[in-house]
Amino acid sequence: MILKEKISVLFILLVLNLSFSQEMIFNSQPKLMHISNPSFFGLNSWNRSGLLYNTTEINPNETQNNKLFYGSYSFDLLDFSLGVQFNNFNAPNIGYKRNDLNLSYVYKVELGNDLWFLPSVNVGFVSKNLNPSNLIFEDQINSITGYINQESIDPLADFFFAKNYTDLGASFLVHNTDFLIGINFDYLNQPNTAYDTDVEFLVPISYGIQAAYEFNMNPYDRRFLPRYSYLYAYTSVRRDSESINIFSSQEFQLGEFSVGVNQQFGLFDNFSFLNFGLSAGLTYENFDFGVSYAFSIQDLTTVGGYRYPPRIFDLYLSFDFSPFLRNRRG
Repeated sequence: MILKEKISVLFILLVLNLSFSQEMIFNSQPKLMHISNPSFFGLNSWNRSGLLYNTTEINPNETQNNKLFYGSYSFDLLDFSLGVQFNNFNAPNIGYKRNDLNLSYVYKVELGNDLWFLPSVNVGFVSKNLNPSNLIFEDQINSITGYINQESIDPLADFFFAKNYTDLGASFLVHNTDFLIGINFDYLNQPNTAYDTDVEFLVPISYGIQAAYEFNMNPYDRRFLPRYSYLYAYTSVRRDSESINIFSSQEFQLGEFSVGVNQQFGLFDNFSFLNFGLSAGLTYENFDFGVSYAFSIQDLTTVGGYRYPPRIFDLYLSFDFSPFLRNRRG
């Protein structure tokens, strides 16, 4: 009975600890919009693949990282695209690992006047595990010297928890050459993510909204700016359970180079400015490189104590298989 109570307490603590890790926190949303909205795979009939490495510093003693691979292929004659994403999430401090494989089918509908509608259905396969041996139990701590022993006799230290489940989602995107508006829904089947078969923890349905507009800063090919110069403004709002995350970015695309800033806001107990980020990118032929870093905006006035927003680092590389690209962002 005592062991079962301790397992239940551990589950509650981990749910609280990992509730903010259900979705990836990253800065490169304008470039990798398909992570939030898979309908983006069908945009402009892209055939591309890429990699993303993401590190999130939750607090000074805990870092989480994501390693993501994606690819898409367009069947132009049949008016649909296929997309695949695989993400490996690792939180080594608490012994938590998660692998996500997501498959997407995007149908393309031309509404006229260069206006397109891209509905998508998505299926995700999730495998996660938890190794409590990486945690520090009470019997490992010497209360007099503060020394932490490597071994524990706590029965939970020998447990290994694993869980597999399926995630169903849908997304939609409307766009033309200047703007796009998207909406996505995740966890439509509300999977049970609890490790214990006797416990039910259903993930609530989450949803997000995305919008972007591209301003041509050099419509008359003035010499003081590169030929393909744009201001790309992007914003997204995502609702997960009881929290809301708001992301916005403003990026100057100057030919093959791009520089920008981004901001993230959160709404949980109250509205907070979480972090401020800088980004830079470079295209060469069919390759696209990018890096971004977000500085945390610390808040000492938070009710209940000190709040430490995450610091985020992104590094991505993508390759477009189109034979017609030549070192430009037009």
